Amino acid sequence: MSAEVAGPAAAPAPLPDRAPPGPSPLFRLPKLPSWWRPWGVIVLDALIAVGCAAFDAQFRSTFAEGELHSALPQGWASWLTVVAALTLVLRRRFPVVVAAVITGGLLLGAGSVLATGVAYYSLARHTPRLRTVFIAAPTGLLLVLGVAALHLRQYAPHHGTSVGQEPVLFVLAGLLAVVLPLLSGLYPRTPRQPWWWQSRSAMLFDSLLVLLFPLANPVPLVSGLNNQNDDALLVPVPVLLVLVMVQGLGLLWRRRYPDTLAAVAVLLIPLVTPSFSILPVSLYALAKYGASRRNLLIGSGAAAMLLIGWAVYATRSQTEALVPFSIFLVVPSVVVPVLFGMYRGAKRSLMVSLQDRADRLEREQHLLASQARLEERTRIAREMHDVVSHRVSLMVVHAGALEAGAGGTEVSADTGRLIGDMGRQALNELRQVLGVLRVDEGDQRVPLSPQPTPDDLATLVEESRAAGMQVAFDVIGEPSAADSTVQPTLYRVIQEGLTNAHKHAGKAPARVEVRYQKDAVRVIVENEAPDGPVTSLLPSGGHGLVGLGERVTVLGGTFEAGALENGGFRITATVPLR
Repeated sequence: MSAEVAGPAAAPAPLPDRAPPGPSPLFRLPKLPSWWRPWGVIVLDALIAVGCAAFDAQFRSTFAEGELHSALPQGWASWLTVVAALTLVLRRRFPVVVAAVITGGLLLGAGSVLATGVAYYSLARHTPRLRTVFIAAPTGLLLVLGVAALHLRQYAPHHGTSVGQEPVLFVLAGLLAVVLPLLSGLYPRTPRQPWWWQSRSAMLFDSLLVLLFPLANPVPLVSGLNNQNDDALLVPVPVLLVLVMVQGLGLLWRRRYPDTLAAVAVLLIPLVTPSFSILPVSLYALAKYGASRRNLLIGSGAAAMLLIGWAVYATRSQTEALVPFSIFLVVPSVVVPVLFGMYRGAKRSLMVSLQDRADRLEREQHLLASQARLEERTRIAREMHDVVSHRVSLMVVHAGALEAGAGGTEVSADTGRLIGDMGRQALNELRQVLGVLRVDEGDQRVPLSPQPTPDDLATLVEESRAAGMQVAFDVIGEPSAADSTVQPTLYRVIQEGLTNAHKHAGKAPARVEVRYQKDAVRVIVENEAPDGPVTSLLPSGGHGLVGLGERVTVLGGTFEAGALENGGFRITATVPLR
């Protein structure tokens, strides 16, 4: 018995948070600063530094003595070039210092060409404050342009550089050494979705497509139009080159403005030869990204008609080649891109809809899980209230009688024994409720208690009588086997009614009636008005009656609770039998 009172058997000692230290290894790698981890970053920076040093030293050695500006002898300048490039191993921790060292080396005559670009990329990428980048970048650009001017003044007398080449060299020096590396270093700080592209890979693909779009059209392999002279073209060759460059740049906007790009490509069919036309790519983009099928039908139909007209013009001296040449123009330039674009567009729409559906289902699942947790918390709180409230209330009542010393030593002993029994019962019932919250551990699982029976109802009434309350208990009818599922609810109704009577009516007379009917069970718990103020000082949370109403309603019954005209209180619950 004492083991039950003390609670469950002592659990084994918990495992320590960390495993005990093992034997020290014979060789342990040195601990590195946090900014230089992991080891792969160290290897990468070392390879970059060594590669830049080797390239810059080889580049510096290609110039003879006196061809480049240098404040140091040729040997010293070569060594300074290598040392400046090797400082790139610290480019992540000290990007500003590394950029300053390499730029200062340029002023002294070191030929750190590749290392300069890497240093300014690291300056933009690893400097925490953008204000520092915006101050250091213009300064470095001016210094690099100044060094380029000094080198050009030293180099021009030996090789005779023309005046028109000098601005081009200055622009290339500034772009390759400072501007492009800075832009590349600042770009990762922008959002992951750049501009209108869905990802950076899509942006890179469109950028490469601008350079390679002539190869996307296989018509030159069939028609042989690459060997046309100027008479076969409707516009001069320079104008044709400008049109090709403009429409090629338009491919950057093929995902955002597919309708406009397709219209431009169709309108340029008479002026641009099919070998340099963006028509296939634009129609593919229109079929995949366009929102209107009518625009796709109009654009593809107009393109097919213009291509046939272009084929008639190109084969005016060879009539028999018109049909095959028209097929070779229309099929790869219109039919295939449109069909493939429609397929990819349908697949893209399906993936988007599936992703939206998955996101919606995930949100609904989280909402259902939150609702289930809330309902489970409410149920557990109700169970704990029903289990603890009645037992503890009786214990408080008996403790008050024991404190007053009523009835002498024998009554005090009986009261103390009752308090102990009720405390043990409360602990056991509390363990059973909390057992559902524990992980199933096999044999250590808390056993479930049997469901209350009609005899337990009488025991519940006797406990209140032992606390000094006059309780009349009437049972009308005979319980049947069908009412076993409603016995826990009846037990809780009587328990809560008697608990409220102890709290608010003290030792005022109470009555409990259980009426077994043919298809339902009705319980009435009422108490009379107290004779005076109640001094038990039992706390009340106000949730017991709400929980009882939920219990009875779930079973399809009715629940009523309210004050009587004589100052008493009545609880009535009717639960149907299944």
